[in-house]
Amino acid sequence: MYQLCSAWTVLSKTQPKIIGTVCSDSGTLSIVDPCLVKSNRPGKVKFPKCNLYSSFDTEVGDGEFPVYEIRDSDGKLRCIVIGIE
Repeated sequence: MYQLCSAWTVLSKTQPKIIGTVCSDSGTLSIVDPCLVKSNRPGKVKFPKCNLYSSFDTEVGDGEFPVYEIRDSDGKLRCIVIGIE
């Protein structure tokens, strides 16, 4: 099992930086490497088979959600956080 931002207590002393937003109309968000998404023609998208992407329910329906990056004191990216409010 993955740890969610294992250095969170150390990193929380730094300010998270907003790096963008994600939108959902269905109340579901997916995370996928874009090189794995295939499109042969407009409007037809083929997603990878299981275990190559993750999808989850936002539990708050549709909306636009901020995306933050959290870096350690050396500037190395440690966490990406999606604010679901």
